Amino acid sequence: MTLHLLTGAPNPLALQVLGSQSPTTPSHLVVLLSAGSTAPELQQCTVYRLTENPSADEENEVTYAQLVDLLFKAERIIAW
Repeated sequence: MTLHLLTGAPNPLALQVLGSQSPTTPSHLVVLLSAGSTAPELQQCTVYRLTENPSADEENEVTYAQLVDLLFKAERIIAW
C-alpha cells in the first residue's frame, strides 16, 4: 500500500499523479492533513481526512493513532 499525505491545498502535480494510477496497481490511500482542505475526487484512491474527533456520520476520517498505524503499514509514503 502506498500512503499519500496531502498538506494544505492539494497541488496539481499530486492530483495528476494520483488520478493517473491504474486500477490494477496496489492500493493507494490519501490522507488530508489540513482540516480546511476539500477532498479531491480520486476514484483510484481511498481518501481520508485527519481529525482529532471523528464523527459517527463520517466514515472517511482517521485519528492521529490510526494515521500512525497507517504509517507503519505502508510500503511507501509520499508527502506532497
